[in-house]
Amino acid sequence: MDKFTAKLKNFISSIEIPSVELKNAIDYVIFPGGKRLRPQLVYLTGDLLKISHELLDPIAIAIELMHTYSLVHDDLPAMDNDDLRRGKPTCHKVFGEAIAILVGDALQSIAITALTSFPQTTSPQKCLNIMALLAKATGPSGMISGQALDLKMLTQENTLTQKELENIHNLKTTALIKACIESVLEFAEEKSFTKTSELLNYATSLGLAFQMQDDYLDLYDPTSIGKNRSSDACNQKQTFSAFFDKTSLLTKIQGTFNNARDCLAIFGADSKRLVTFTNSLQRV
Repeated sequence: MDKFTAKLKNFISSIEIPSVELKNAIDYVIFPGGKRLRPQLVYLTGDLLKISHELLDPIAIAIELMHTYSLVHDDLPAMDNDDLRRGKPTCHKVFGEAIAILVGDALQSIAITALTSFPQTTSPQKCLNIMALLAKATGPSGMISGQALDLKMLTQENTLTQKELENIHNLKTTALIKACIESVLEFAEEKSFTKTSELLNYATSLGLAFQMQDDYLDLYDPTSIGKNRSSDACNQKQTFSAFFDKTSLLTKIQGTFNNARDCLAIFGADSKRLVTFTNSLQRV
């Protein structure tokens, strides 16, 4: 992802940010960054569908910025109150709560700016469709409602069913992962209903597996995800660990990753890089 990080750095550098403190805080949360999972998914899906990276760059940049904004806001004392993110102090711990809020706000608007940077030959309707997809995934129809339900319901002990918990994470996590694929599909020359459905099913399974794995690691190995404690336990959140013992949750995670890989079988050898990517995400 070095090439993507360079593109992201160049794009951020092109944005006029008069406040030095705000600019420093934005750089702090974006670089060096995490796994860049979502941009990787954008490019790998594009490669599968034979779509040029020039068309994919604005999507990858916008989605990574939206994801980063959500992390900055999630870490705030009013929400998850986390001190560490990716092994270093969270934004509000370094720059204060006010600047952290403004960083999240800024990243949203910069993400929209990225979506105005498609090549001039790009269909305006496709650009609008992608903007609508991202707005839905990250707005009150998706990620924001997921976070609202997370804050309200996950602290209500023994009131959530497993299905309700899955719904929260489908909104909070999976919606943006699906948007990675849906956005790329806007540029697909030929759209097979079956292949499109399998790609979206892949995204759903991947998002759920990733969240369950995160819950597992948060409880049983928090240092592996850059935390010094189980933040979910400290916040008394109901997670997938509440529905399964350690062994059963591990089996569930592995089965859901397998479901994701199975969805790619329809693409045969062409999906090899996406399968390898999926394997790299599975840590338990």
